[in-house]
Amino acid sequence: MTNLYLDLEWFTNQKLFLIGYAYSIKDFGQLYENTLTVDHLEQVFKPADGYVFFYGPDIAMLEKFFNINIREHCPCVNLIRVFKKALPGRRSYKLSELEKTYGIKRSTKEYKTDIFKLWHDWNDLSLRKMILKYNMEDVLNLIRLKKYIFNDCSVTKNDLNELLLS
Repeated sequence: MTNLYLDLEWFTNQKLFLIGYAYSIKDFGQLYENTLTVDHLEQVFKPADGYVFFYGPDIAMLEKFFNINIREHCPCVNLIRVFKKALPGRRSYKLSELEKTYGIKRSTKEYKTDIFKLWHDWNDLSLRKMILKYNMEDVLNLIRLKKYIFNDCSVTKNDLNELLLS
C-alpha cells in the first residue's frame, strides 16, 4: 500500500504556490509554477492507493484551489487530529514542537517562526531554493513524525478510519 504525504504553502490570499509531496523518505517531489496544475496533481495522486496524510487545512486548500473533491476519492487523514488523540494534553501540536520532542533536526528553521518571510522570500528567485528545502523538510518530517507517534502510541488502522475526513 502506498500512502501520500502532502505539505502546501500558500499566500494570505489563499493562492497556493507550492505543493510538497512524498510517498516515502526517498520518493518525493514538489509542484510549483508551471507544474502547479490539475494534471500534475492527478499524477501525484496516481500511485497512492493508501491514505493521504497532511497536517492542518491542506486538503481543503487543494480542493478550493483546484476546484476538485479529493475526499470523495481518497481516504484523507489530518495528522493533527491523530496526534491530538494519540498525545492528549500537549501544550502545542505545532510540527516544530513535535519535531523537537522526537529529536528531528532541520536545516531550515527561520520560516517556522516567520511565515511572512516565507511569502516574501518566495518572490525572490535567489531565496526560493531555501523555501523549497523548507517545504520538503516539512513533508519528510511529517513521515518521520507519523512513524514515531504511530509506533509509540500504537495507532491502528481503525483509529485512522475513525478520523477520516468526509
